[in-house]
Amino acid sequence: MMMDSNTKPLKNSSPPSPLKFYELLGFVGILREAPKLFLRNGKLMSSIAILMICLSSVLLLMNIISIKPSITDFIFKASFLTLTDKSSPEFADLITSLKIDLRLVVGLEGIFILAFSFTSLFFATSSILASGVTYCGKNLSVKELLSRVVKLLKRPFVTWLYIMLLHLGYCLFLTAFLVPLVVLFSPKFTLSGFSIIVLIVAVLFQAYLTVVWNLALIVSVLEEKWGIEALGKAEQLIKGSKLRGLFLNILFGAFSVAVVYGLKKIGNIAFSGSQIVIPLLLLNSMSLIRMFSLMAYTVLYYECKETHGEELEMKGGDEYTKVTAVTPLLSSDEEC
Repeated sequence: MMMDSNTKPLKNSSPPSPLKFYELLGFVGILREAPKLFLRNGKLMSSIAILMICLSSVLLLMNIISIKPSITDFIFKASFLTLTDKSSPEFADLITSLKIDLRLVVGLEGIFILAFSFTSLFFATSSILASGVTYCGKNLSVKELLSRVVKLLKRPFVTWLYIMLLHLGYCLFLTAFLVPLVVLFSPKFTLSGFSIIVLIVAVLFQAYLTVVWNLALIVSVLEEKWGIEALGKAEQLIKGSKLRGLFLNILFGAFSVAVVYGLKKIGNIAFSGSQIVIPLLLLNSMSLIRMFSLMAYTVLYYECKETHGEELEMKGGDEYTKVTAVTPLLSSDEEC
């Protein structure tokens, strides 16, 4: 078959040259592009950030206030165990009371963990959808955005459950690998430089795996896919671009560690008498870093679409407009 001389080859038809500078450091472009999403739609993005900080702070304060009396009571009663005769009725009463306090603490913590998880997923979905809409060049009110998030939340929720199971499986695999080493070798050898090397490799490998998992969450919000299907689509999209995703994970991970370390150092000096300020600063800082990382992954999602030259459809008004890997794919529920 002869090709017309006027026919232009596809953008990705030629094989990529090995070790391109863009393949290694292309994440710098993503980091430049992500803040532009915030600047293009500052009102919407800042509203999400403020709502996220306020709700997370309220939950944390409720957690601290509700659980502190039970923990104080538990510690106070536990201090009398060594002073009480084990054969006396008072000792049995103390044990019973301690069990009640422990169940109350565990129950309250379980409730707040679920509340924090749901809040985190809700605002992660909001951040991704707001980034997608902004990338389309459209605008939504906060009310419209939150309404759409409620409608589509099932998709990222199912995908999030699969991601949590994958995280759990990785932790179990890592535990199964490390336990024999601890048993076979002496503790001194296990806790030496060898363990540090194993830890670094484990963290880097998890960062590598998380590239697909993070992108799957983006896919489940911006496309009508969830669970295994979203993970499969993410794996297809990220082919040839995993290095950029890995660098993003390493960068945000290192930045998070630095922020936690810095806030603890500053907090111990400036807020040494407060037990609430430091946890609030840590929680809100991590939330904002997570929000920015999702914005960066949203940009990566679009770049992967462009790399693979996928034809996308964006519904506008009563017509469908076909474009090639420039406009993000939003489902019918999140049409631009």
